[in-house]
Amino acid sequence: MMTVTIPISDEILFAIKKDVKNIQSDFMQALAIQYFKENRLSLGLASHMAGLGKNDFVTLLSKQNIDIYQYTSNELDNEFNLVSRMLG
Repeated sequence: MMTVTIPISDEILFAIKKDVKNIQSDFMQALAIQYFKENRLSLGLASHMAGLGKNDFVTLLSKQNIDIYQYTSNELDNEFNLVSRMLG
């Protein structure tokens, strides 16, 4: 495992009223969310990166109005076509 160091001034720590451990958790969750949104990480890998179980990560995503189903327009068209054929 690799470690990344990010300098944060005492003023910022004081202003956000968080300790280093909480900031580390926030950073990892923010990165996991961003990489998930960019389709660079699956739900499972993103939840692992965030240090959360899948259900907790899904809850975190929903609190930020991020849909866990990231279909392309082509995939949506295929799904709608399939449902239309099944119904009729």
